[in-house]
Amino acid sequence: MADAGPNVILDDLLGLKADLGRLLKTSADLPRELAAIDVESSLPKLATLPATGADDDVFSTRNSIDAIFHTANVSASSANGRADAVDVLLEGFDDGSIHVRIFDSFEIGNIDLSRSLPQTFRGGGKIHCVASHPFLSTYFLLVEANARESTTREGRETTGQPESFHLMTLDLSFIPLTSHTLPLVATKATQLENLLRYLSQVESQLVQEIKAAFDLPTRFLRNVNDALAEHDDFATFVSAAHHLVVTGDCDPRLKEWLVDEVGERGLKRWEKAVGDCLDTVRRMMSECFLPALERCQVVLSRLDGLSKFGPTAARLGLDEKGIRAIRETMDVLVIVSEDMLKDVCVEIKEFTSFMKWLKWEAEVEAREEDSERAEELRETWSGENELRSVLDYVGGALQESRLWKYVASELLPPGIPPTDKVMVDDDPAQFYTSFKQLRRSIVSKGKRLPTLGELLSRVKRQSESVFAQIAETLRKSILTAHLLELSSPWDKGMMDIRVMPAEESEGPYHVGILSKVTERAGVIFYSVVTVQPDGGTSLKMAGASVWTWSVPEAEEILDAQFVDDTQFLVLVTGPGPVRIYSRSTVTSENEGRDESVWQLRHVLEEGRTDTGTRPARLEVNGRKGRRVVTVVDEAGTGYEVLDLESDTGGLETREDETGDEVMTG
Repeated sequence: MADAGPNVILDDLLGLKADLGRLLKTSADLPRELAAIDVESSLPKLATLPATGADDDVFSTRNSIDAIFHTANVSASSANGRADAVDVLLEGFDDGSIHVRIFDSFEIGNIDLSRSLPQTFRGGGKIHCVASHPFLSTYFLLVEANARESTTREGRETTGQPESFHLMTLDLSFIPLTSHTLPLVATKATQLENLLRYLSQVESQLVQEIKAAFDLPTRFLRNVNDALAEHDDFATFVSAAHHLVVTGDCDPRLKEWLVDEVGERGLKRWEKAVGDCLDTVRRMMSECFLPALERCQVVLSRLDGLSKFGPTAARLGLDEKGIRAIRETMDVLVIVSEDMLKDVCVEIKEFTSFMKWLKWEAEVEAREEDSERAEELRETWSGENELRSVLDYVGGALQESRLWKYVASELLPPGIPPTDKVMVDDDPAQFYTSFKQLRRSIVSKGKRLPTLGELLSRVKRQSESVFAQIAETLRKSILTAHLLELSSPWDKGMMDIRVMPAEESEGPYHVGILSKVTERAGVIFYSVVTVQPDGGTSLKMAGASVWTWSVPEAEEILDAQFVDDTQFLVLVTGPGPVRIYSRSTVTSENEGRDESVWQLRHVLEEGRTDTGTRPARLEVNGRKGRRVVTVVDEAGTGYEVLDLESDTGGLETREDETGDEVMTG
């Protein structure tokens, strides 16, 4: 393999500009490259769905469909476009728990930090700051905890410190354990969830479409059946239409209904309602539903392959039996969908012949029997070859459309048991076997085929079970630990934390913590906790130091923020203007004793920014080549952007060609 080039420095990585392929000089890994191949990109794009106006209507535009399903070369679980990376979102709550989620939507679950706190502080905890490092799977958290009341032997209750701050670690050990397979599983899980949402929306729209389409014909047939039953209790439109097709003799009541009540306008409404519905069903099944099922099968095939590889399956919690059960149900869903597509094509043909014949009969019956026009219509009739289809439609789909059995289980006759009561789930192959037997003998008493909605619900339940098992396995690999209690009077309203690696590759990591002193104005606390690897991915504390520094001419410290691993900034007020100082980070006792190293970086005249607002806090971007600090007011509506890359040694307002300048929100 060719030389990988110069090493990538940390600032490049933090700036999202690193070529991660140059991090290590590795040889080609064919299995890994094959696993990263995106087969879905070769499949046809999914079609958009009609807009429903619902909140979750995300499949109605081409842009949203492409963003969800067809984004080329971008992992669904990573914002940086790498197929072998994941983005993990941590959400902290005031009860001391953290919710872990892999983007886009793979849920891992809640982790209770309070269990790792000392016994006297297990009353919950609020997370104030979080810091991490790209080369570590461990997160460092500053947690505020309240002390529990305790009872002494004499029965008196004592209360410890009402609140204190603790440095804790959250080790996402599943990241190094699962290696490059975690992004693949997270991506496929997200794809499957999105595809099932898409299929559910298609099925819901099919149900609504079919219900609306057959409402008008049902009312038409009810009227004519009532009229025919007045003279013959057994007469119906079906029998009268069958008699008319075979003999050409039209019942007077049928003629009156056909000519006077329905007429040409009613027949056009009938044809449009049912015809448009059948065509919509055919299009959505062939262009939306079946292509989405094809993508589901590709995703499940990938997950099935991972579940059969022992080491990967054990670390991820992939259940081969569970994946196989999903594939069995998906195979049944494909067969049912193809049967529905065949039936709707047959019904379209029969309905077209029926409407052609019915409109012709309506025009003939509207004429006098001995009129020349009626005779001409009879002589020019060319639909004899379609009468078989007309009779089939009258005797079948006219009474109950073939589509109902696929989408409307609630309209099936009472007493028919649900699908889950008919088909056994004990063996993954039993459901598919039972379905094939039932499909061959559909006349079985008390049994029926499952609908699309029931099959989709079944797939969702099975998928949720498999994903829950994966999440449980990953959640068990997440380790929490308590490093130390910060006994100094920290100000919880102004804190910052940063992980700073040592210069040597195998050396310790330093966790720097900034906060102002609540009891002494103009004084800042700076603490460094040193941690070292303790076998595997775990870390142990190797030492801790705390320094108290007075900021020059400072009456109040408004904010303090780390810029990078080498310096931090402090925003202070004093007898004069508001100022910004910088100081280098330290990791040794000798460096920490020197208080003459403060450097004045910027002065805000009259205590205001150039936008006329009073400064309240700092927001720092420490990325290489783009280091800036933003001075923000209390309301967050006014801000001033200052350049940290200035050659003058101070901070300068950015007004370059990139557009960074003094602005107000």
